[in-house]
Amino acid sequence: MKKKLFRAVLSMAAALLIAVSALPRTAYAAGASLSGSSSVQAGNSVTLTLSVNSKISGLTAVLKYDKGLTLTNYSCSVSGWSILLGKDESGNDKFNVYGSSASGAIITVTLKVASGTAADTALSASFDNIVASDGDSDIDVGSASWSGKVAGAPSDNCSLSAIMCGNFTLSPAFSPDTTYYTTKVPYSVSKLSLDYNRADKGQKVSISGTELAVGVNTVTLKVTAASGKTRSYVIEATREQDPNYKPSTDASLSELTVEGVSLSPAFSSTVTDYIVYVPFETKTVKLAAAANDSKAHGIGGTGEVAIEKEGDNALVVTCTAEDRVTKKEYTVHVLRMPQYTGTVPNVSLPEPEPEPEPEPEPEVPMLKIPVNVKLPLLGEVRTVVAIGGGVVLALILLFLLGLLIGRSTGGGDDDDGPDGPDRGDDPRDRHDRRRHDRDDRDRRQEERRTPERPRSVPRIVPREEAPVKKAAPTPRDWKDFDIPLDDDAPAAAPAPKATPAASVPDFPVMGDTVEKTLAEEPVSKDEEDVRTMSLEDLLKDIHDM
Repeated sequence: MKKKLFRAVLSMAAALLIAVSALPRTAYAAGASLSGSSSVQAGNSVTLTLSVNSKISGLTAVLKYDKGLTLTNYSCSVSGWSILLGKDESGNDKFNVYGSSASGAIITVTLKVASGTAADTALSASFDNIVASDGDSDIDVGSASWSGKVAGAPSDNCSLSAIMCGNFTLSPAFSPDTTYYTTKVPYSVSKLSLDYNRADKGQKVSISGTELAVGVNTVTLKVTAASGKTRSYVIEATREQDPNYKPSTDASLSELTVEGVSLSPAFSSTVTDYIVYVPFETKTVKLAAAANDSKAHGIGGTGEVAIEKEGDNALVVTCTAEDRVTKKEYTVHVLRMPQYTGTVPNVSLPEPEPEPEPEPEPEVPMLKIPVNVKLPLLGEVRTVVAIGGGVVLALILLFLLGLLIGRSTGGGDDDDGPDGPDRGDDPRDRHDRRRHDRDDRDRRQEERRTPERPRSVPRIVPREEAPVKKAAPTPRDWKDFDIPLDDDAPAAAPAPKATPAASVPDFPVMGDTVEKTLAEEPVSKDEEDVRTMSLEDLLKDIHDM
């Protein structure tokens, strides 16, 4: 009995398994969705995407949408799949896509909103009758829909409600309709800090130029409205110079050219005068130049310049240094050739500019001697009288000085005898002194004749006259004088020792006037000495007298 029951159950299970295996298999799909922006502007387009969450190998669906929408584009979102578009019985767009197994986004369509559609108008679209297939069986997925609304026109507001420039003040004060401002910052500020307030939340703002160099900088705030309209706010920010900085005085050029021709001489920054030759048909020339200092303030006189006349046309290019004071001019003589008429014209070079005449030296004012001078104790006297009186006074002082010197020197010699001042009146002593004086004078004359006279000094040769013969003076001896002598006195006084030439005074010793005159009587030998005496010796002899 039990065996029969087991066999019956087993037979029923087998029959059920066979029946199940004979049923058709269905694709498993949890569902489909249609996604896209819920807000769209009139005249704009919206993109919708149909997606499934299970793997499929094919899909068919019918697209339906409102009258305010128009299908403008479609595509299969799965790479390698094929897509076919047809119509169903109602005239709706029917899509058929297929390929290898895939899931996710399957179909993408673009719908355009009709222009003029009122704001807040509701829009809708859907994929209906969606049937998915896994390759063996099909399953009805149902439908997927989208809804949206027409948004109002985008805002054209591209103005800001405020601009803040750190701790620095904008000039003029901010206004939404004012787009140009200036500000000044110290040298220590290298970057401008900006902040702003939007007037509309749909605006987009971009900022550029906040890194500041020394000098003028342009900072720009560009505002883009929701509609795409733009407005720019410009801030001219001036960064002050370093207080220790000295601007350059270099106003020279590093380059100077005339388009199509060559300068003569070749350009050099130190040469400021050039010449170029152009045909008669040339009406304009184009000059270009570059400053040697990149911080130079500017260059004037460049660009296209008209040539107005035949011959020399002097064009001046001026470079201004960074200090805006120092300038340097470069002159280009554009020599326009004469028109050719079958004969070669004579071309004359421009005459060089004349050198500036030197400034006249200042006149030295003439010395003016006043007519009258004011003297102490005398009051105002004539200048000539004062000068003459001064000369006379000077001569008197010189005479008195010489007299005092002569007396003091002569008196000393009279008292220097070996026996003291009490023996000065002794005739024998006087005779000895006179003889000593004559010997000393002869010795000095002999010393003057002996050394070789200098050749460079001219000799004074007096006019030759007949020599005058004079009787030779009779030699005298102290014995010729009838002078009583004491018995106890010595028979003869010892001869004085010769004094070295260096110790002999420059003037004769004072003695008896008569005897000295006789002793110094000129003789022929003395005259010969005078004739042959050099100028130097003559002057010395006059000084000794």
